Amino acid sequence: MRRFLLIISLLFVVTLASVQAQANPVTLWVPLVQAPPPTVAGYLGSAQDDTLVAVGFDPAGALVLAGNVPALAGAPETIVPGGGAGALIQIAADGRTISRVVRVAAKLNHAALAADGSAVACGPDGVIVLEPDLATVRWRATPGAIARCAIGADGRVAALRAVDRTVPVYPPAGGSPLAIAVAGTAVADIALDTANGLLVATGYTQAASDLKVAFLRAYRLTDGSVAWQRYGFSAAAVKGANLAADSEGRRLALGADGLLYFAGFTDGGNSIFGRDPANLSRVLSTSELITFDQYNNPFNLSGAKSLAWYGRFDPATGALLRGQWLLTRLSDGKGNSITIRALAAAADGTLLIVGDTACCLQGRSAMQLFGYTLGNYELGEPFALVVSPDFGQRRLWTALAAPGATAGSSPAIAVALTNDRLVLVVNVTPNTANTRALVTVGNPVFTASNGGREGYYLLMARP
Repeated sequence: MRRFLLIISLLFVVTLASVQAQANPVTLWVPLVQAPPPTVAGYLGSAQDDTLVAVGFDPAGALVLAGNVPALAGAPETIVPGGGAGALIQIAADGRTISRVVRVAAKLNHAALAADGSAVACGPDGVIVLEPDLATVRWRATPGAIARCAIGADGRVAALRAVDRTVPVYPPAGGSPLAIAVAGTAVADIALDTANGLLVATGYTQAASDLKVAFLRAYRLTDGSVAWQRYGFSAAAVKGANLAADSEGRRLALGADGLLYFAGFTDGGNSIFGRDPANLSRVLSTSELITFDQYNNPFNLSGAKSLAWYGRFDPATGALLRGQWLLTRLSDGKGNSITIRALAAAADGTLLIVGDTACCLQGRSAMQLFGYTLGNYELGEPFALVVSPDFGQRRLWTALAAPGATAGSSPAIAVALTNDRLVLVVNVTPNTANTRALVTVGNPVFTASNGGREGYYLLMARP
């Protein structure tokens, strides 16, 4: 009887609550809880020598790594005609499993992804363009050995033939290219800005027997004529301004913000990069050249050092929007060398830079990453740097040596960046003592090297 009365009472309470809710509806706000992107870092390679050349995110957020990987145990493979060690490696968005290996060439020097997921890959045998499934060949071309390649938002493709500094630019469906001859001694990189109808190239000119001068130049995609040039000054002008340090353009990237990013090298701080790239006589203002500490101010240098400089440009006009030096410091405070190998920018202008470095990054002696105290410094170790959109803050600047190990002669060589994630890849060079290793975390594809030269990737939330 008591159980019966209890059931009747509960039914009455529930019914009353239902009636009251209908009479006085209440909006209930439930917070949406989103898990942060996973942090995954590990190796990618075989027992043979492996090298990575590029990395990106596909439209679904999965990773696509490009490189020369003779074998990957247990990974499903698709082989397109002519495919060999040169491959595109698709890894799930969580960074933990290989979805597929697509073998596209005997060897790759570079690759790039378009926003729709289509890709271009290039190497000694020329260029191959793939549909977004990465297994269907859209077209091929054999213009000779290609060092770097780019694919535009409209599907046009540019390919740098470094041996003669010529860049064929192909229509979206392939066919006869517009051949653009880039003036200079060496061309290091290209970027394809189809929104503004421009091909941008960078490198250097041997302006005198004792002087290299960087150039940054844009060519019109209509006829190959020069749209604008920055740097590229004469030897007389550079020496006359007492700016005798060698300079080179090294890397370009078209950011998700639509702006152009440039990375250069200079053999010391007495360089053209402290001047207006269109007017050598004008020193850059403090709003153009951003300096806030000793790691972006090239003073107290002992001898020639390989310093880095990076900048943001308006691709339509070539105007410098802002720039910044990058160097390391020895324990006695003297400036030291660092090299930028790749850079990428997100839609908000956040910048990701990677490369390799001499001693030492800021805070290197007690550096921690993912809760681990990193191993000791070794010459040529990889680094990752995240810079705020205004260039006023370093949100991350880290080495990658595993605890108890070193990571020398192992440059970080490619990056990609979104609004919430970043990925970078490194080519790890073993030493005879077998004491080199990079930090691993988060159940990656491989937690240890499989032998020989090895690829490595790091996926993490953007700081």
